Amino acid sequence: MNMRYFIVIIFVLVISAGHAYPEETVTLDSLIDEALNNNPKIQAAYSEWKAAEYKARYVRGLPDPMASYGYFGESVETKVGPQEHKYGVSQTIPFPGKLGLKGKAQAKLASILEEKYEAAKREITKEIKFLYYDIYWVDKAIKITEEEKAIIEGLEKVAQRKYESNLTPQQDVIKAQVELSKLIDKLFLLRQNRKSLEAKANRFLNRPRGKELGKTSDVGSVEFTYELEELHRISDESSQQLLVSKLDIERAEYERSLARLNYLPDFTFGVDYIEIGSGSTTQPNDGDDAWMGKVAINVPIWFGKLNAQVKEKKALLESSKKNHEDAENVVDYEVEDLYFKIMTYKDIISLYKTALVPQAEQAYDAAKTSYETGKVDFLNWLDAERVLLQTRLAHYKAIVDYQKSIAYLERVIGRDL
Repeated sequence: MNMRYFIVIIFVLVISAGHAYPEETVTLDSLIDEALNNNPKIQAAYSEWKAAEYKARYVRGLPDPMASYGYFGESVETKVGPQEHKYGVSQTIPFPGKLGLKGKAQAKLASILEEKYEAAKREITKEIKFLYYDIYWVDKAIKITEEEKAIIEGLEKVAQRKYESNLTPQQDVIKAQVELSKLIDKLFLLRQNRKSLEAKANRFLNRPRGKELGKTSDVGSVEFTYELEELHRISDESSQQLLVSKLDIERAEYERSLARLNYLPDFTFGVDYIEIGSGSTTQPNDGDDAWMGKVAINVPIWFGKLNAQVKEKKALLESSKKNHEDAENVVDYEVEDLYFKIMTYKDIISLYKTALVPQAEQAYDAAKTSYETGKVDFLNWLDAERVLLQTRLAHYKAIVDYQKSIAYLERVIGRDL
């Protein structure tokens, strides 16, 4: 490989590394707060919940009263004079219990939308955590790869000196340069991956396009002390998925009861006032206006329609119950699946920390010393370097998977752990 070309690549990489992302550090909590305040999906869920709450306030109200006016084009003569104008007002009153059930059903719908609003916040929080941990891993991968690049650069210099002293073939120098080119390629891909994650974060945060995200702070493997039965208990109490399905059963029960009340009539009460013109009699009540009260009921006789409505609401109630059973099964499975994943990642992290990473570092140091003293060939040193790089990256990947599993579990049970 042409050394001048090789040096130019390294120079470009170093320059671009300084502009990979802003120097300020961004915290996970600050991103979560920003997302909860600005994410359009959360805002839409909030508005939908509030709209249902407002509706619950007026569905219990009576229908608007009716006012009427009639003009007699051809007057109707009465004993006291001709009828000229007729004024009326009436009010329909549903059968007792109907408005109450409507209000209760709508209130349950508002509660369902409230839980869906909470679920939307939980979902966005989970997505932000996933993004943050992914970016954290990319940042660590960039740092580790840059450190490995510096090691290979030193290795290439050692191989170059040995080649100049006729102690090693030129092939070792070329292999070092090829390995260095691979690391440079890896860095370019990692930085491109970070830009993609930043774009995704801007979508969730409702930020302008192209806004950069600062460096992530350190993410440790927080101790997880919950037992499986405790997690099941928490999910039963706070999982938005389960709460929504329970509330939907209650709403469906109110709607079924309301459908049964449709067999009963509604009432309409009213008053009519009739304006009487002056007559031609000598009676003392000549020309006096008249009034009358009235009452009406609707007659629900189309039993085929009413029976179908009741059956519809009964079927929807059964559907809500089955959906609740399915939600319980899904939540139980996800809680157990995530619990075992968390415990596995916990053991893996401990293994990397106490054994795999220290062993890889020792193997690399031994291979480096042996190569410099001529006891092992170049490939042994190169293999040791690759193992160290992969082990360090895998260690941080296990930490990220551990944290993401906890974040997912928090979404499932509906509560921060």
